[in-house]
Amino acid sequence: MSAARGGGESRVRARVIGLGQAAAGDDGIGLAVLDALRTTALPGDVELVAAPDASALLDLLGGADAVVLVDAVLGGSPGDVLDLAPEDLAQRGAPTFSTHGLSVPQAIELAQVLGDGPPVALRIVGVVVERPNAPRVGLSPAAAAAVPAAAARVRALVGA
Repeated sequence: MSAARGGGESRVRARVIGLGQAAAGDDGIGLAVLDALRTTALPGDVELVAAPDASALLDLLGGADAVVLVDAVLGGSPGDVLDLAPEDLAQRGAPTFSTHGLSVPQAIELAQVLGDGPPVALRIVGVVVERPNAPRVGLSPAAAAAVPAAAARVRALVGA
């Protein structure tokens, strides 16, 4: 249940996209939540997809009735799980740049312009992390402790 979507494929009811890189500390939170979801029973029409960075969203936001992005966010208490709408990213002061080229808000906006329109429902499950100050492999204790709550929030959003 992990593949990029291109044009011409049938729609899925819900797609969960875990953003991040496992070897980049708390940036891997989206992937850790996907791993937790894979250990639970999800409806067959829910697709789980890993994406290394926001540029992958250009192909992944279309073709689904609902999309849930899972990503690390800054601001707040580390380990808090947030349920955000795309417009909430700007209000939270989400960066408009990324070391990967496109930020999440930019990728969402560009996908809406270039694609077949946004999904009917687009939510972001953000896990608050501390600003990284050194390279680290693996999640911090606060991020790791938030994985079950983030997975539960995703399950609720996709009706599982």
